[in-house]
Amino acid sequence: MPFGLSGSWSSTQAMRPCRAHRLFVAAAASSALVLSTAQASAADAVVNSALASDDQCASGDEACALNALQMRGARKAQESQRREHERAMASEARVASRVAADTTANATGGADGYEACALMGCDSNFQGHRSCQCNAACLEYGNCCHDHSWICRSHYTMQAATQGDSAQSMCSGNTQDFKLNMKAEGADFFSHFTFVDVDDVHGAHQFTSESEARLQKVISAGADGVQLKFGGIRAPSFDGEAKKRYAVNIHTSKAFDPSNGFLAVLHYKKVPHGCGVWPGFWAMNSDRLWPAGGELDIMEFANYSPNKVTFHISGNCHLDTDKVAKCAPLGQAGVSSTDCETNYFVNKLGCMPKQRQPDGEFFSNNPGVIASEWTSEHIIVYHIPEAQIPADLTSEKPDTTGWKNWILAYLPLKPDCKSAVGPQELVLNMQLCGDWAGATFGTHQCGGVGWNYLHGCNRGLSQPSDCCTKYVTDESQDSYLRGQSWDIKSLKVFTRGGIGSSDSGTFRR
Repeated sequence: MPFGLSGSWSSTQAMRPCRAHRLFVAAAASSALVLSTAQASAADAVVNSALASDDQCASGDEACALNALQMRGARKAQESQRREHERAMASEARVASRVAADTTANATGGADGYEACALMGCDSNFQGHRSCQCNAACLEYGNCCHDHSWICRSHYTMQAATQGDSAQSMCSGNTQDFKLNMKAEGADFFSHFTFVDVDDVHGAHQFTSESEARLQKVISAGADGVQLKFGGIRAPSFDGEAKKRYAVNIHTSKAFDPSNGFLAVLHYKKVPHGCGVWPGFWAMNSDRLWPAGGELDIMEFANYSPNKVTFHISGNCHLDTDKVAKCAPLGQAGVSSTDCETNYFVNKLGCMPKQRQPDGEFFSNNPGVIASEWTSEHIIVYHIPEAQIPADLTSEKPDTTGWKNWILAYLPLKPDCKSAVGPQELVLNMQLCGDWAGATFGTHQCGGVGWNYLHGCNRGLSQPSDCCTKYVTDESQDSYLRGQSWDIKSLKVFTRGGIGSSDSGTFRR
């Protein structure tokens, strides 16, 4: 049964299983200081004492989630921090050894020694005298110049187009006889969605019902497109609560069966991105306790982190390692993980093959299509720039066999995955701070947000003392945050033969 006349899921109703991995990812990315060996040992003792309970918490059991999972996340954070510290020290040593060479090289790198791929080009080999690189390998080694993701990605795409069919034949999608099953666009866009007001990532956003979203002017829909926006500030509703900004979290009222095959196509003009911002376009099964049934992160990033296409599921499910190695897109980054089972108590984190990883700024500056093809054999995520959208997609007769040049991530599924995956509903949301964006706030490009937001505050869950929350709920940030939005032309879902969909678990509740 749908959630009332407004198509909303109230927090007073049954809460869906907590997406516990969000807490884990956030804790593992925490920017706390590196602990000494003695401190780490003492902290580990505390962490281990909190692992008796299961982290798969249902019915809104926040205490369970915080006690079991965040404490475990703290231990993983310690390990991550030590490794990051070692990498940083090694990197500083390499940079120091090149200072003299840089003095000469910078004379050709631009004014004041500025180095960028726009100046250096994208087809260069490793240049040891440079402080950053512009080749494909820099993604793996983490030493790309700041503009690499948007200057060089199109270069790699053109390179991919020149590869022989024999090398790429098994890495492509297939037509699956895809026919249009759902089309959300224009004035009736939101009629295809259920609004969920439950926040399970402890953020600085206030998810709303559809009626409240319209009242707060955080959604709009018409012939010129659809917008999901951040709104104004909501005052704390109880002592100790932080301020919140209005936002939305919408789930398709239909779910689509991967065993039948489906292609989800989001045609967008703009995506939200920036400091404190955490948007997502993803798929999930809400009929079972997470991660049973599966979850696919299609487009998701926090602050200025790169996009990470990741698949989570319970039980035995693996990627085909041979195909993963042969089909990694040019310009790929990241360490390949092929075990999709997700169980943090035994350090199973889901699968993420090597892939292209643009950031939110790139996606927003290069509008077009983000699409995910999911069959019993594979998951493929594509990004197609607006000017390159093929005629077969425009005519709503998609033939993904010709889309290989636009692949961001290729996940070839082994047969053991088939029985574990359930019907998938699609989710669009925009979050602020919380478990991931809050924990990594103030680093890299967000290190210049201002003294008041980096000192005398904490990082992590949204609360009055949280650095990220203070930043995004400051009225001085109104213009910036209200300017961050999903600006969407349409969301279309194609299924094999036009069948293979049902009411989503979220809608039925």
